[in-house]
Amino acid sequence: MTQAQHNETKLEKMQQQELRFIGADSLPELIDIILQQYRDAYELDYVSLLLIDPDYEIRHVIEFMSPGLLKLPTLIFADTHTQLENVVIAQNAAKEKTNPADLQKTLFPNFKNKPYLGKCTGDCREVLFPAMQAKPESVAVLPLIRHNKFIGSLNLASLDVARFIEGIGTNLITRLSSILAVCLENAVNNEKLKLLGLTDALTGIHNRRYFMQRLEEEVVRGLRQELPVSCLFIDIDHFKSFNDLYGHSVGDQVLRYVANIIKKQMRLSDVLARYGGEEFAVLLTNTDTKLAQEIAERIRFSIADAILHVDSLDDDLNVSVSIGCTTMTQAESQNITSLGESLLNSADQALYIAKDSGRNCVKVIPFNEAVAAQAAN
Repeated sequence: MTQAQHNETKLEKMQQQELRFIGADSLPELIDIILQQYRDAYELDYVSLLLIDPDYEIRHVIEFMSPGLLKLPTLIFADTHTQLENVVIAQNAAKEKTNPADLQKTLFPNFKNKPYLGKCTGDCREVLFPAMQAKPESVAVLPLIRHNKFIGSLNLASLDVARFIEGIGTNLITRLSSILAVCLENAVNNEKLKLLGLTDALTGIHNRRYFMQRLEEEVVRGLRQELPVSCLFIDIDHFKSFNDLYGHSVGDQVLRYVANIIKKQMRLSDVLARYGGEEFAVLLTNTDTKLAQEIAERIRFSIADAILHVDSLDDDLNVSVSIGCTTMTQAESQNITSLGESLLNSADQALYIAKDSGRNCVKVIPFNEAVAAQAAN
């Protein structure tokens, strides 16, 4: 009876965990449940998630939705399942004292149906538990399979040598990995659908709709935490000439070219969007006027210093941009929408000053909070 009650409690706990996986509203939330909440709930010493992402699709989604996750040492990406295959084969070869080459054709396919439980060799620790300071005494490597293909693995580590032993609890964790694989696939697909409405199809960066959503969020955060929020408005100089002289296909290449250069100068916390036509907007979080101006100058110089080669043209193109910059440091008005619009308007006014000053330059004007207060009234 005691063992039956213990098994029932364990099963109920597992079911609750499955419901948390299924109930996750987004991919970032699901990853947090896996890496943090699951670890805490089961008192594990370390949990990591390896995702096989050959086309960079998952990383692209995370970069858009929650770029800070890409810094987590417990979230691991691989272009193929080769690393995972090598780890599993090495683990079993060490356990069975067998040549890894002899297990190459038979062992790894079986891993799809049977997680690895046991000790952890150096390769296992290096690939699946890279940031774990203490040596794991026992591990569970759970395959994540969808449509008979590996999408990754959930990796559990314990300092208790008896925590994960072959044959014990295998059915439960196999069920868990199957459910988690479905949840991950669904979460990634849902985020992809969201991105279709928040991404500029031509340049691949955020669109105006996404920028306005983030603008409101960052204004709220800036007010609450008393942090400066800066905005850049960027306009491609004489863009109409590129379309008139060389055609719209070249104009499109110029837009992609400028977007890529700007993106390389961005931090993970910053937001870059194509605001409309040849205009780009940049939101710089926790950035004062001095730093914002430095970033703007770096962007301007990077574009002016580069040369765009177009296959259909005999001569390379020189492109430059004008940039307007402003910073919200404090505000009396609590109308968030008005504050965001005022921040954009101030950056836009600075941009016009830059264009009137001869273009290919950066101009900074103070954030006009009075405009926001007037709009709020």
